[in-house]
This record gives sequence, C-alpha cells and structure tokens, in this order.
Amino acid sequence: MSRKHKETDVDNQTQDAKAESETQLRVTTTPRKLLSYVVVAAACYLLGLVIGSGALNSPQEAAPVMVDETQLRAVVLSVLEELGRAAADDGAADRFALVDDDPYLGAEDAPVVIVEFSDFFCSYCKRHFDQTFKPLLENYGEHIRYVYRDFARLTPESALASEAAQCAFEQGKFWEFRADFFSNQDSLGREFYLETAANHELDMEAYTACLDERRYLDEVEIDGLDGQLAGVRGTPGFFINGQILSGAQPYSIFERMTQRELDTAGIDYSAGG
Repeated sequence: MSRKHKETDVDNQTQDAKAESETQLRVTTTPRKLLSYVVVAAACYLLGLVIGSGALNSPQEAAPVMVDETQLRAVVLSVLEELGRAAADDGAADRFALVDDDPYLGAEDAPVVIVEFSDFFCSYCKRHFDQTFKPLLENYGEHIRYVYRDFARLTPESALASEAAQCAFEQGKFWEFRADFFSNQDSLGREFYLETAANHELDMEAYTACLDERRYLDEVEIDGLDGQLAGVRGTPGFFINGQILSGAQPYSIFERMTQRELDTAGIDYSAGG
C-alpha cells in the first residue's frame, strides 16, 4: 500500500546554493589560544627564575636574572608538542564519538568518519542515498568509515523498518536491506521485510524470530536518543569527523568537507586524480 508522509521535522527550505555557507564547522585550537599557552609557559619559566634567584640571594645581594635562551626555547617547544598531542587526541575522540556498534562500511580506523542518522521513510534520506552516497564512496571510500544509525521518528512503521534492517545486520546483510528499503519506500512493511530476507537467502526462521521478538527495539531507540543529544533535529543528519551537517546536502558539500579532513590529516589525495 502506498504511503506518503509529510516530513515536517526536516528543514529543507535552504537552497542548495546556500548549503555550503551554512555548514557548521568544528572549532579547533586557534592561533590566538595557542599563543596564549606559550606566553603563559614562558612567563612561568621566568617567574621560576626570579623566585629561585630571590631565594638564593638577600635583597642587597640580588643579582640580575639571566634568561637562558636555550632553556626558554625548550619550554616553549615542550608546550607546543603537548598541545599537538592533545589536539590529535581530541580529534580522534570527536571522530569516533558517535560510531557506537552500528553497521559501517570502510576501514575501522579511517581518517574520515561519516555518521548518518536516518529514517527509511524519509524522502530526503532517499535523495541522499540516490544522489550522494554512491559517488562519495566511489571517490573517497578508501579513506571513509561510513556509519549508519537510526533516527526512526517519522511514522509508526519507522522503528519497525529499522528493526527489520538490524535483524538483517545480524546475518550480515544490512547494507543490502538498506538499498532495498530506500529503493522501495512505498512497499515497506512486514511482508516486504520477509520477502527481502528470502531474496537475500537469510535464515528465515531466525530472521522471523528476530522480528517477532522486536530484538532491536532498544538499539533503535538508543540511536535516536544519541542523535537527538548530539543535535540531530531531523533526517537525514550527518556528522563528518564530529562536524554536524543537516539535510540532504549536495555531493559537493560532502566532497569539500571530506577533502578538507584529509588535508588536515596530511593525506595528499584528490578524487579522480
């Protein structure tokens, strides 16, 4: 039976031409902040020299404080190295923060992690699947870990469809189900889930039991809560190395953000090059 759904929770009024300007960017340590750390370190070093000099000499005998340039430079370099390590650690944490144990494509430790929060009944999610997902993986797949998470909020059947796909994931067929679901949105329902399972030669007894038990209801609900807490307000919602990107943005936006993350990671790569 055909279903048409209004997706009022998704703000897609913005024209594609304006999408890039609205992309939210993660803010890392700024040069001004970095400079302040260095200044503080140098000041602490100098203060230590002054205190040390005062402790060893009486007021009458106090000698001018001599600054050892080599030592001062070593302090500054040490601070910069620590900041570099901390920034790298923070970047790694942001990159994998929303990965969880959900289905993914690509290398586990890929430099670019894209997390999609989606609903199988969302027409804009289908647009992303049809227009962006495939070329993105074709051009950048070797550098991307692409994670799918559920934000099943649009219809009463949304959670059931997500659970059906999770039951397929249990048997190693999630991505095949995802493709079939987005290609047949008007057919989604129990009969279609079972038909799809049979087409992909799943263990039908095990698959049917998974559906009947609603084995992945909690998993689907937790995905939605994680997305909501992270700032997802509608579908589709994406996080590219921790940077939120809302709506079915054009391929060019994903390409630009992915390329920038590779550049930041020091990876010399150009799609099609």
